[in-house]
Amino acid sequence: MSAQKGTRGASVAVYPALRAGHGRATAPAVEIWLQVAWLMLAEGRAYIEDLEGGTSQPHMQQAAKLRMLEQLVDIDNRLAGRSPVADAHCLALALEYGMQDLMDASGVELAEIFGLDEDFGGPACQVEDIIVLWERLLAGFPGELPDRLIAQGQRDMLRTLQDWARLARATGLNVGLLTPFMKDA
Repeated sequence: MSAQKGTRGASVAVYPALRAGHGRATAPAVEIWLQVAWLMLAEGRAYIEDLEGGTSQPHMQQAAKLRMLEQLVDIDNRLAGRSPVADAHCLALALEYGMQDLMDASGVELAEIFGLDEDFGGPACQVEDIIVLWERLLAGFPGELPDRLIAQGQRDMLRTLQDWARLARATGLNVGLLTPFMKDA
């Protein structure tokens, strides 16, 4: 491995297409960003919680980081305007093609960040790089992603959902566009 633990997650650019000014028409952009926000808020935070809290269960951490990588591939596909692919293909796509919209990372970089060289089922699981990357994704997100697991988070979450509903209505979108995601959560 070329980079020191904890620094690989800090070395990739996050949201490169957004920072480069790539855009879409308003309604499709709002729909995609609301989907991405929900996936990060509901799914991503849950995986991070498993990674941070599972230090005594490295097997569970290893499974959680693979699922998180697959989730991030799904988010990258949505941001790029590609159709989401079945979960069974996400890991292979990440390693073959990397990511370009959520972060600028090759498959090799993703393998390093996510520690895919570890023995699966081994006695330890390194997650520092993933947590650093996650914190950068949250900080760079173009909007608020409240943490529903903290005391004020529930109120912030409800306020955020109300804001999203107003945004969807203002752009002519069906307010229920996140219903399938919420049912899966």
